[in-house]
Order: sequence, then structure tokens, then C-alpha cells
Amino acid sequence: MTFEEIVAQFDQTSPQAVEEKLAAGQDLLLFVGRATCPYCQRFAPKLARVAQEDALSVSFIQSDQLADQVAITALRDRYQMKTVPALLVAKSGQVKVVCDSSLSEEAIRQFIA
Repeated sequence: MTFEEIVAQFDQTSPQAVEEKLAAGQDLLLFVGRATCPYCQRFAPKLARVAQEDALSVSFIQSDQLADQVAITALRDRYQMKTVPALLVAKSGQVKVVCDSSLSEEAIRQFIA
């Protein structure tokens, strides 16, 4: 599967929608990445398998969308998403982020838990 095919399974979202969900204290699983990033290409299939096996809903932001670049940069800065791929997990009002393409499926699962 290509990166594009994988992320097509995720819920495409915007930085504004993410900010609204986080401000409202909603739970969220967000993947930020781009098709031209080899690390994102390595990470996306692992996240997709975890999401499928655990019936998780994953939101996705394409980090190189020029139309939303200011808002994407602001979101990434606010939550210290220094690189892509970035995985943001919001649960019970707490937000945590990891930017590590080498995570195994089990490590991804543990981070989300």
C-alpha cells in the first residue's frame, strides 16, 4: 500500500478542527505527516495496522498543505511536534506527542493506551 492509500483510511482533518477538539477536551488520535517524508512512509503502515486491529479512529493532517501552513505550524509549535511523523494522543484532557518513526507497532499501541 502507498502512503496515500494508507492515509485515505484515516479521517482527513484541519488544524482548526483539531484545535477545537482539544479545546473542548475531546479524545483524539492525530497523525501529522506528508507523502514525501520517508520516515512518514515507514510509520504510516504500522499506525494503520494498530488502528485496524484495535478499531481506532485516526485523524490525519497532511503537513505540507500550503493553504493551511500557518495554522499547521502553529499547531505543531503548540504541541512540540518538531518533526514528522508526529503522533498526538489526547485523552481525558491530557495531550502527549511522539515524533519517532522507528516505533514498533507494540510501542505505538502502548503510547496510545
